[in-house]
Amino acid sequence: MGNKLMGLSALAMVSASAIVEAQTQAPDRADQIERVEVTASRSARAEEIQQVPMALTAIKPESLAKFGLSGLADIARIAPSVDMQEQGPGVNNITMRGLVVRGITPSEIADASLVAVYVDDMPVTLKSGNPDLKVLDLERIEVLRGPQGTLYGAGAMAGTIRQITQKPDPDSLFGSFEAVGSRTSGNGGANGNLRGMVNVPVKEGVLGLRVTGYTGEDSGYVKNILNGKRTNDTHTDQGRVAMRLQASPDLTVDASITASSMDGGLNGAFSGLAPFTTSAMTEQKTKDDMQLYNLAVNYKLAGAELVSSTTFVHRKTLYRKSDEYNTTAFIFPGQSLIQADYTIANKLQDFAQEFRLNSTDAGPLKWTAGLFLEAGKRDFWEDEPTPGMDARYADAYGFPGYSSLTNDLAFGKDDQFSGTQQSRSRQAALFAEATYTLWDKLDLTAGVRLFTESEDFKLRFTGYYGNTPAATVDAPVGTPNIVNSKASARGGNPRFAAAYHLDPEHLLYAQAGKGFRYGGNNQPVPATLCGIQAPASFGPDQLWSYELGSKNTFLNQRVSLNLAAFLIDWEKVQVANYLPCSYYYTQNAGKIRSQGLEIESMVKLARRMSLGFNAAYTDAKARTDIVTPLAAQSAPAGTRTPYAPRITASLSFNYTVPLADNDEVGIAATYSYRGNSYTDFAPTGSNYAEIPSSSMLNAALSYKSGKYEFGLFGTNLGNRTKVVDVTRDPNGLQPGDTLYMARPRTIGVRVKARF
Repeated sequence: MGNKLMGLSALAMVSASAIVEAQTQAPDRADQIERVEVTASRSARAEEIQQVPMALTAIKPESLAKFGLSGLADIARIAPSVDMQEQGPGVNNITMRGLVVRGITPSEIADASLVAVYVDDMPVTLKSGNPDLKVLDLERIEVLRGPQGTLYGAGAMAGTIRQITQKPDPDSLFGSFEAVGSRTSGNGGANGNLRGMVNVPVKEGVLGLRVTGYTGEDSGYVKNILNGKRTNDTHTDQGRVAMRLQASPDLTVDASITASSMDGGLNGAFSGLAPFTTSAMTEQKTKDDMQLYNLAVNYKLAGAELVSSTTFVHRKTLYRKSDEYNTTAFIFPGQSLIQADYTIANKLQDFAQEFRLNSTDAGPLKWTAGLFLEAGKRDFWEDEPTPGMDARYADAYGFPGYSSLTNDLAFGKDDQFSGTQQSRSRQAALFAEATYTLWDKLDLTAGVRLFTESEDFKLRFTGYYGNTPAATVDAPVGTPNIVNSKASARGGNPRFAAAYHLDPEHLLYAQAGKGFRYGGNNQPVPATLCGIQAPASFGPDQLWSYELGSKNTFLNQRVSLNLAAFLIDWEKVQVANYLPCSYYYTQNAGKIRSQGLEIESMVKLARRMSLGFNAAYTDAKARTDIVTPLAAQSAPAGTRTPYAPRITASLSFNYTVPLADNDEVGIAATYSYRGNSYTDFAPTGSNYAEIPSSSMLNAALSYKSGKYEFGLFGTNLGNRTKVVDVTRDPNGLQPGDTLYMARPRTIGVRVKARF
């Protein structure tokens, strides 16, 4: 008996030892951090994110959806070193790693973006106006930090945001429907949106169709004291149709049409009034209509894969802002306020074609090479109708019978400013990048992008505020401001990288890359009005970025820790000069250095519990004096870069409680922090103001039962995120600075069903 017990005991010990060893070698996936595959390097195969040698954040859309969130601003709060200013729907500016020198300028058409925004392989970037698409039916979002000029072009000088969509499944019929309702505190009201998706196998195994729709009403939260109405209610309708044709095992064709219509207002309030309150004689309005067409072809060759992406974007935007304070100050000083409706209409068409070859061989050499072509045109229309202006001007300036239309050639009567700008641009680029692996551990990468670009620019300004000079009694017809100019650039963007795999769980890497941004043409500045002769154009700017990083997983993939240190030297920086006469122009002035450290980590605390932490410290300053014709706009070396918080951080917590019948309860919370920043280099600048530090707490509770999900959520629970952008009071007439406000505390519920 004793021998049997000893034998059983020994067997148990051996079995226990085997179990421990097996768990060590192959732990349960549920106990590990989820492995996320990305396509950031644009290679033939997706790569596990921890094996990609770059600073890269992948975001799952469900991590936002549980809080009722889906916008670009919500993405920016998760990734380190990323920030965004937003003045209204589709009126925004994304920044990365402190590479920014100006805020949102809706009237600027030549200011190229520093962060590229992509939908799959489709570039949709527009400076001061990136589209906010809520209908994309996303698989994931990839945020690439640092210059991506080799693979993503001149618009990716600071980084790239890629929105990767779900593709149709030609084998299954399924879908989902989601309804969200919430209420915003303060001046806000009820919000609601509906989202639906259906996937249809038109021909099993060959042709699939995926249709998504979204409609939503977002309550405004800024009140106009003149009429008691909210200024920024927003209505959104969006739809997307995607088709996948699996023509053969080697040929896949994807086609999609995305349409969006957003009708909203501006989020601006005055600092001298009650919180979240403005005073505007004109309805504040934004409108953004966009159609996005794409045809993507993937064909497998012997040893390579051919990818073609053809994109056409058609977009129309409208921006209308009350301008009674500027108008009164500059045209009728000392008189009562006069209504002025500053309006910008923008029509953009863009065609982009990319051909790309990716190697598919399993050998040590992997490469990507391609051709990118783009042609775009923008028709930009500005107008400032000012009811009653002609009669008041005639009396104030002794000009009997004055007419804006007849005397200053404006679009109509009672119209102080009229302008048209036309831009036609073309670019072509060849790019290639190759990686060679030595000893199965060391990856050496080199790449380059060769490009050429040209732009034709036509401008015509009229009206009292556009002519040079304006009409007078002695010269009763003003002289239009007319500009016909060209700008061009060509060059190369190289990139070099080395990555060493210590083992499958630890990676060290170093990379250096060049970023580049095209120059452009300035709007004319009337010297008789502003006292300055501005340059007709400005040149390209460029930078070199250096990065050291480490990606690590520990404890059988229960802990991940990624570190990245960067140093960026930016030269010939495109700096905006804002003049007291309300005009502005761009010039190349000075050098900027941005350096910092980024941390991304995730801990699997238990099988169903995880904790994530991301943070960054960014020190972005002028390396040399920023010298401009206006002493007040100039800044000495060492001055902080505007719109660049030094510290950004976010914390996320997720916990799932299993119930009977595979039901579960989910608990989630996120906390994010943004340090303060400023809107200009120098405190003496006319637009210098502080954007205060902010923090945001979101929480969500969900219940899943079979094909149904119910949720309760709250965003900005502490109301600690309020001001996201500031525009200084330029004339002392308006009730303080213009503060662009974030949405206050919002509490809501959501229901989702799958079939």
